[in-house]
Amino acid sequence: MRSDKNSAIQLRKSGNSYSQIGSALKVPKSTLSNWLKDVSISQEALEKIQARTNSTGIAKLIERNKNQTVLAKERHDKFYESGKKEAKTLLNNSLFLVGLSLYWAEGYKQGAYGSKWKSIDFANSDSEMIEMMVLFFTKFLEIKKSDIKVQIMLHDPKNTEKALSYWHKITKIPVNNFIATSHSVSSASSNKQNRKLEYGTIHLRINSVESFFRLIGWIDELKRKFI
Repeated sequence: MRSDKNSAIQLRKSGNSYSQIGSALKVPKSTLSNWLKDVSISQEALEKIQARTNSTGIAKLIERNKNQTVLAKERHDKFYESGKKEAKTLLNNSLFLVGLSLYWAEGYKQGAYGSKWKSIDFANSDSEMIEMMVLFFTKFLEIKKSDIKVQIMLHDPKNTEKALSYWHKITKIPVNNFIATSHSVSSASSNKQNRKLEYGTIHLRINSVESFFRLIGWIDELKRKFI
């Protein structure tokens, strides 16, 4: 065993990691830790070990990310195909057809085509349309109102409380689900008060990857049926 220890020391001083030494000499790491705990190595050898460790770590991280991406796509495809199957029957329902058409026209869909954000987002200023979409989401996606987040987009910050009260009354979504209100006024409309929306525009957001891809599956089945 003494010759193995000497070999281990030389390999360590040459800039080899415990894993490399253990593999070469068929010696467990616990034994190497005991043999090499007092061995001093040069800065050059230390940098060599560190560089190899970093390289290995990066390679493992890349491989893990690739695997996660593949698994995520498999899950997305599963939800998408499930949505397409559901739509074959649901498209006979007028409320479903109207709600789905509105989302196709006004909703966020880029997550299905490369964007990293894969959540539902529907924005509009029409209170009746918003009311319709809340009904659509709760009835067909079986989303609880407590799981829908709302963001109000306003021109005038003085209207914040009024707008929040208004949209809460329209949507019946808990006030705690209303996230930070955004205020902005474009240069083109800054002096045109009559064009501003008193209660602003709101975003209905549902952070559910499964629901998002089911919805995309519904839209694609809608296209297939009518186009």
